[in-house]
Amino acid sequence: MSKELLLKIFEKVKQKQLIDEEFISFLELIFPDKTSDVMETLKRGITKYIYKPSNRVVWTAMGRNQEHLIYPKLFCSCQDYYKSVVINRTREFCKHIIAQVISEALQNFKETTLEDKKFKELVSELKLQI
Repeated sequence: MSKELLLKIFEKVKQKQLIDEEFISFLELIFPDKTSDVMETLKRGITKYIYKPSNRVVWTAMGRNQEHLIYPKLFCSCQDYYKSVVINRTREFCKHIIAQVISEALQNFKETTLEDKKFKELVSELKLQI
């Protein structure tokens, strides 16, 4: 995965503090035909979970039918990530990872602090296995 490209996305958005036509064009170049999906994911919402006392941080993105667990610049629990990134290697990341980067740059996300013991509950709710 090109973490440098995700960093470039982050820096472009953070610098302007908005998503304009220039950024949309840039996003379309690196993520063809998926820009509207990224924007829709941003509208549905991104959440940052901070677990205490460990300070573990995980993010989630609301998909069309369910929430997806994200480890920034590294992993998403959605099927598209598994199919397109891991198996077929046709893309470097999914729309949820891009949306998380953008929302972090804009500081436009919900933040929730929970106790460490609640982490397994989140994973269980997302129907993942740890």
